[in-house]
Amino acid sequence: MIKALLEGADAVLISGCHPGDCHYINGNYKARRRVKLLKEILPRFGFEEDRLKLTWIGASEGVDFAATIKEMVDQVKALGPNQTKVQMVI
Repeated sequence: MIKALLEGADAVLISGCHPGDCHYINGNYKARRRVKLLKEILPRFGFEEDRLKLTWIGASEGVDFAATIKEMVDQVKALGPNQTKVQMVI
């Protein structure tokens, strides 16, 4: 996730099954812990924590997925471009 941001991604969206409703059993719980920790250290790398989002969306929730993507796009547009990408272009 940090690598994606360092290489210029404007944001990262991680999405998985609802906790307790996943055939990977505990992968989404691990992801939740890791994202929480990552959001705490993102400012040390110069990134707003809003550039990283974790959502729980089931396979049958296409409308919710589309709404989540639209919301994230709007949020990222408000943040502006990733400054790492801007610096790399210059």
